[in-house]
Amino acid sequence: MPIKREEMQELVRGYGKNPVILNLGSHSALDLAAGCRDFGLRRIIYTTKERAIIYLSNPMVGDNLKSVDDLPSAARNDMIVVRDPADIPKDGWKQAILILDRYDEIVKYIDDLLEFDPLHTTNRAFAVYCGGDERCSVIEDKFPIPIVGSRRLLKIENRGAIEKDYYFFAEKAGIPHPMGFEFDVRKNGIKLRQELNQPLILKAEHKERKFERCFIFAADSRDLEEKVKKYIESGTLDLGGLKTARVEEYVPGVTANFNFFYSPIDARQNWGDAEKALQKLYGLSLEDARDWLSNEFLSIDERRETTHDGYQRMPAEVQMKIDFARTKYPLAFEVTAHLPMSLRESLLKEVHEFANKFLLTSKALEPPGIIGPWCLQTLITWQEITGITGVQLGLYDAGEKVYKHWPVTQDIALRHGGGTNAHMGIGSQYANAKRRRILSMGDRIAMEIRRAINMNALDEIVT
Repeated sequence: MPIKREEMQELVRGYGKNPVILNLGSHSALDLAAGCRDFGLRRIIYTTKERAIIYLSNPMVGDNLKSVDDLPSAARNDMIVVRDPADIPKDGWKQAILILDRYDEIVKYIDDLLEFDPLHTTNRAFAVYCGGDERCSVIEDKFPIPIVGSRRLLKIENRGAIEKDYYFFAEKAGIPHPMGFEFDVRKNGIKLRQELNQPLILKAEHKERKFERCFIFAADSRDLEEKVKKYIESGTLDLGGLKTARVEEYVPGVTANFNFFYSPIDARQNWGDAEKALQKLYGLSLEDARDWLSNEFLSIDERRETTHDGYQRMPAEVQMKIDFARTKYPLAFEVTAHLPMSLRESLLKEVHEFANKFLLTSKALEPPGIIGPWCLQTLITWQEITGITGVQLGLYDAGEKVYKHWPVTQDIALRHGGGTNAHMGIGSQYANAKRRRILSMGDRIAMEIRRAINMNALDEIVT
């Protein structure tokens, strides 16, 4: 039986003024912990013994907005480490590290955790390790702890495994995304239903590491079919992974992740002339205009991927001689690092437009839609745009044909994105400028929770 949002809203209405933020220790937990510290929120990080060293070695302790000169003393006074939630005292700590054998064991401790008025925040690791299946049924049906974020939208990242994944939402929102192509799975590989003379990419579940994807690039359909056969023979792919795989056009472009935060609290505020101008210029209702303005743009980051980045540094003539299906170091695109980046200011127009379209679509198709942190992951490419003039696109030097930079959505993450770790401690450039303070995504999440507590509005930010 799905957990109803109304039940979680009713639960938080009975919370005191000192709820505890619960977060899975992986992915973006350090950024969130630092934000909670800076906004005076207690937090429980649950992790495993294999990853505990990360949180033991990087204690986010001390008083908010004060420098920590004596880190050992602050850690000793503020942080506790336990193996069972029942051992966490009611008071006398600011950060608790809960060490489990497996992440999904957290479900066994629901009753103990509810004693602390918990608010769970979201990251990809939470959906993957505690979701239970491709529908995230454990989180949706068996995790009765209020979630700051979108409980029912976490699963849309499981592309190909569910009907309404993020491609479905992108299509409904009318935002650019790579075109997909149909194929049939055969005994030794795949057969595309049409011959294609263009670069392609196959995205499939890795045979050994089910949470990661295998990417195969090809010059055309025949090249792709031959490469898939090789990858199956080498043991990197299997037929099971191909059944949920996707073949799509390869879009060459700059990888840019745009980090947003949607605030339901801001969406009920009066924005003055800004909301009036949006209504007039874009034909929006007052509610939609406020939603657009409350979809706060924080930062941009780019991804670095192993082992792809390493092979890119090799001369092309060497790359062409490598059999990537059988090399000791397989071609892999697992995200390994993120770097802060900026974008030509004029290109932000489409980024805001597409992000706002997706926001309103998610709200219409899966109410209440997005809450809190989310990320629009794009490829900024260069292409001809038809059916519209250069002036309409803000291009005043365009000739008969209109070419422009164009953000094509390749992924959408409706939770705290891992790329925001690049802004931990230094803040997000666009958020910093608007807020005139250091504000990473972890800070922004904690700020929203603190505001909700002070305004008796926790029920507006949970599902």
